[in-house]
Amino acid sequence: MTRLKSKKCLIILVLGFLAVFQCSFASGCYVQYDLNIPGVSLDMLDPDFWIARNSEPDRLIMNSAQIEMFNRQNLRECDVLKDLRSFSRVVSGEKLRQMIEKVSSRPKSKRYLNNQEVGDEYFAGLEENLNLKNIARIVPVRYGITVRRTEMRAFPTFDRVFSEPDDLETDRFIETALYPVEPLVILHQSADQKWFLAQAYNYLAWVPVEAVAVSEKGRLFSYLDNPCFLVVTGKGVLTAFNPVNPDISELQLDMGVRVPLASRDEIPLDIDGQHPAGNYVVKLPVRDAEGLLQFKLGLIAMADDVRVGYLPLTRRNIIRQAFKFLGQRYGWGGMFNTRDCSAFIMDNFRSMGVFLPRNAGEQGKMSIGIKHEFEKDMTLDQRKEIFANLPATPIYMNGHAMLYLGKYDGDFYIIHDFAGFRAQNADGTMQSSKTRCVFVTPLLKTFLSSGKMYIEGLYAAREFNF
Repeated sequence: MTRLKSKKCLIILVLGFLAVFQCSFASGCYVQYDLNIPGVSLDMLDPDFWIARNSEPDRLIMNSAQIEMFNRQNLRECDVLKDLRSFSRVVSGEKLRQMIEKVSSRPKSKRYLNNQEVGDEYFAGLEENLNLKNIARIVPVRYGITVRRTEMRAFPTFDRVFSEPDDLETDRFIETALYPVEPLVILHQSADQKWFLAQAYNYLAWVPVEAVAVSEKGRLFSYLDNPCFLVVTGKGVLTAFNPVNPDISELQLDMGVRVPLASRDEIPLDIDGQHPAGNYVVKLPVRDAEGLLQFKLGLIAMADDVRVGYLPLTRRNIIRQAFKFLGQRYGWGGMFNTRDCSAFIMDNFRSMGVFLPRNAGEQGKMSIGIKHEFEKDMTLDQRKEIFANLPATPIYMNGHAMLYLGKYDGDFYIIHDFAGFRAQNADGTMQSSKTRCVFVTPLLKTFLSSGKMYIEGLYAAREFNF
């Protein structure tokens, strides 16, 4: 009798568990909470949902030779991009001074450090560290390369400075994040010797000296031009833990980072205590005791989201790459070890070998490519018409970059890295919501702070090809 009761109880428990399991995993997806984002369902969070709505998703948009031509033409025609290989060997002191004063100009509005307003005395100290008085009449340029993820900043300081005393999201001194293996032209050094004024291919600002290895130009580009290289195709990977060389241990490499591979004759069967089996062996840049460029062998697991060579430039890959960031926290200028809206687009295309400007306005207004303009006086229907034949491609409004995915159920959907949106309640009132992450939203059911629909705020769609 006791055994029968026990069996019955066990059966009831199992059936109850299965009922909960089936409920929780209805439609094959665990539903933990309501999205509360208008027009978005869980199946829209699968990249294949949108790939199926793009015609010819596997058609090659540009081959590798065409991408190389595109990059070269962009370097020539887009003013904010700089060809570091052909950079002038010297810069006049006057020009350098103007460059620094443009990068490190005092803000016109209030700024707060540790919840306290900073004033003239604070900025005078920062300006002293710009080291303007020690600029020579003619300044020879140097070259370097980043050895870890770091920041480019408006002033040579790590101080986090905000527009509001209680703000934690928008450090006004951060310009952009730099990833490892990024070549730089070094133009100047701060008075405290801790910062370089450096030019990346798409940005000029201050970089910590400790994050840069200085190199002779020919040696640097000989290393970078290795035809055998690994590309990070996931949102990020870590190099293998290395107890012998902590400077290359668990080094973060973000999407689009290109790392030269070691040649067969450089690879021992014992790399700092580990056999290379199951790994790619990469040559990583490091700083020696004098801050000069040296190389060490690092390991990246073959199981990681990486590949030898760039991804093919196709709509399928553009969409898949975007969804690898789904849910990742928004990081203004690269704060919080993540990225912002324009870096979300830039990193995506860089994993396919296309090098874009850094900021949203530069991508949407200055880069070369096929431009579809949304004129200010366009009607809503005219704006919708532009999307009739538009493939998955970046779209832009002032200060914001997004990736258009496709049309569904009468609306037009994007995936983007954004701070928030407004939506209409059932009673017609508007409600503001914070997001601060990468997610999918519609263009007709979400609104800007101005009250306009997202689609009304667009000024262009930009296909990055000829």
